[in-house]
Amino acid sequence: MEKVYGDDPTMKNIFYYSALLLVVLFISSCGKIDTSSPSVSTSGSPVNNSSDSPSYFGDWSVQSIVGSTPISANEDENLIGMKVTYSKEKAAFDKDEIMSPEYKEENITKDDFFNEYRNELSDIGIESESVKTVSINNWTNAGSIFIIKDDQTMIFLWDGHYYEMKKEKS
Repeated sequence: MEKVYGDDPTMKNIFYYSALLLVVLFISSCGKIDTSSPSVSTSGSPVNNSSDSPSYFGDWSVQSIVGSTPISANEDENLIGMKVTYSKEKAAFDKDEIMSPEYKEENITKDDFFNEYRNELSDIGIESESVKTVSINNWTNAGSIFIIKDDQTMIFLWDGHYYEMKKEKS
């Protein structure tokens, strides 16, 4: 009688263990380190250290349009003057908000910026070799992706136009 591998318990165990190992390796390789999360003490409670907060946390107001992409919709002047808030607890653009936002920071070079947005950084008033962008996972509203120009100025792209935001005084 010919032996079939499907009937061999040793081969089945090797197969199951191999499959389990592959699943564990896959899951562990998908993990990420969240550098935007607040510090946590050994007791499990957040450490209250405001210097750990990113510079983009706070209240902002949309000031003006500072540029446009080669393809864009009509300018939306209604966005100018709107209030924007970024914090650990929520991100809000006027009345649209998301609770417990997940921020993803990325540094991109001016060449990568041009390749992605089809504009030079200098077209929107940024004269540097690279820039930090921040995106908010699972939120697709105006202000969900923004460029940090400096501690007091950020820019977001919406419908092909770059809008500048200024930090509100606390």
